[in-house]
Amino acid sequence: MTDAIDRREFQRKLSLMLTGAAVAPLTGCSSKPGETPAGGAERGAASDQGSGLFSITRGEADLRVPPDTPADKSWRYGLIFPFQVAADRAAAFVNIRIRNGVMAPARNGDDYEVGGDVVLFEDVSGTVTSPPVAVMRNHEEPNPNSTPPNQPSIMVKYPMRGGFVPAGAKKADGSPHPHAGTGFGINMAIARHPGDPKSESGGGMYEGGERYSYLELFQFAYNDGQFQVTGSERIPQHELLPDWFIANGGLTNAIPDGDDLLVAMSAGRIEKTPQPGDNVTIGGGIMRWQRKAGTWRPISFIQATGNDSSTEASLIRDVDGSLLLSARGSQNRDNHAIRVWRSLDNGGSWEKIIHVADVISSSPITLNQAADGTPYIASNIFMVPLDSIPKRFRIPADKQGRVRGGGWTRQKLYLWPLTEDRSGLQAPILGRHCKADFGPAPSGSMWRADHPVAATVRLADGKWHNIMGYRIHDDVESHDLEAPPQTGAYLEEVVSAGEPIPTWNF
Repeated sequence: MTDAIDRREFQRKLSLMLTGAAVAPLTGCSSKPGETPAGGAERGAASDQGSGLFSITRGEADLRVPPDTPADKSWRYGLIFPFQVAADRAAAFVNIRIRNGVMAPARNGDDYEVGGDVVLFEDVSGTVTSPPVAVMRNHEEPNPNSTPPNQPSIMVKYPMRGGFVPAGAKKADGSPHPHAGTGFGINMAIARHPGDPKSESGGGMYEGGERYSYLELFQFAYNDGQFQVTGSERIPQHELLPDWFIANGGLTNAIPDGDDLLVAMSAGRIEKTPQPGDNVTIGGGIMRWQRKAGTWRPISFIQATGNDSSTEASLIRDVDGSLLLSARGSQNRDNHAIRVWRSLDNGGSWEKIIHVADVISSSPITLNQAADGTPYIASNIFMVPLDSIPKRFRIPADKQGRVRGGGWTRQKLYLWPLTEDRSGLQAPILGRHCKADFGPAPSGSMWRADHPVAATVRLADGKWHNIMGYRIHDDVESHDLEAPPQTGAYLEEVVSAGEPIPTWNF
């Protein structure tokens, strides 16, 4: 397959239309004095030289094969979400997926995960400094909702996100943070049919009234250089927080707010216990977590997007102290749009400030923040394939069976800085062009570079770095193809022009 083209070269033209900005150099938000948020480090105290995105590194895969991969399996690391764990060290939640992906029979292997680890690193190369900590793995369990009941199932563990107060962290007044060295992680477990025992990926999900799923909540600690799992529990989706059905986790880890942590999630309000197969209308928003009696738990959720079916929300605190949130649109609404909401009252109320349609692929989108405070969107650009897809590959179609001509590829990953007044997007920066970097995908299909998630962390050099994690794999990976060396989890640095603004006080 040949490369794909950018839709009407709209990145450059759209950015010029919206902002009047030149394509280079970029000069994003000039950091200005603003409200100091409670907890974490002071925002709004950056250099007078201005700020803005400058570049992003493009290295090789940092994590490829989990060390406990069985000899007869083909596990690969994928999504990776970084966070600060100590004054000079970062960590990341990293999920594991089965390599024989979308071409397994009846899509059985599509998004078929295996579990997740936590890895520690201390330099911008992403070099793992100790063996990964295995947090969760798939397990077998009867499905109480099946017909007949208690049919065998595999509880498939989907990616984890959460929050952590790094060891050694201090409050704004210089006193020790009461929860330093502790945190939490949350993920979804969903029942799938065992399928063919010869197939590593098993069968498809139980659907409708047979659906069976729950949340898993983990408690973490970091002591003497060791990351530990100190507790775990399973919680039905309607019981994590009263009156809310938690449908989907966010795509960025938590940010500090005083002694609390705020994390983006998607949820819908409920009046009664939902039954398997019930539809709950959801929206993206923020969940507040507090630690009491040694355990992190949520205490509230506030929707930001409304009941618009938004998922995979992401959250940052801007340099003026306001909160900014983005979310992925649904298949039926805003699926290719970049949207940003802002709260001026610490999450109590929200206003949409950016909505640009037909920009991105049907893929994950995140709102991140460079080390100098510049907010930026990361996602895959809307592209249209030039050549026909080989017959042996599945051709994407919508619910009406119509072929999707574009907007589904993930070969190019872009970063869009927000304008200084936060009303639009600046000219984008190319983060990764897989075909240009690696050549054609071995399968003859396309590469995927997706789920970009960033955090500003302090590493062993004593400096603050904005580290972005994402995954790359061949769009079609199956047992008849050896996984290429590019398949895995990536940690790259987003380099910005202004002085770094610390995320935490140490």
